[in-house]
Amino acid sequence: MRVELLRRLRAGLAEVVTPYGPAVARWSGDPADLPGPYVVEWTIDEEHAAVRPAAGPGPEVRVDGELVVLVGEFDGEAALRIGDSLVLLDLPGRLPGPLEVAVPREHAELYPYTV
Repeated sequence: MRVELLRRLRAGLAEVVTPYGPAVARWSGDPADLPGPYVVEWTIDEEHAAVRPAAGPGPEVRVDGELVVLVGEFDGEAALRIGDSLVLLDLPGRLPGPLEVAVPREHAELYPYTV
């Protein structure tokens, strides 16, 4: 997923803007990474995530207090599609369809690649 790194925050967190909305998550890149465009891979710690059917189809990324919320289409196996990006999830038994995943921002990681 393409993001614009706005700024680095305390405790390894970063504020970013995605094509689907803003997020704050753990930045797993180089501590010297500068603000600017990146392509990132999301990693979500499912043990700390609240997962439920989405109220709408998405895609959406948003901040809800200390949580980052991802809304997309779950394939019923292992991937949440957020626009043209996939977030791999281990959700056995979950049916396919619109899904909302809310996770504390410390348990959502962004692995960046320079654009």
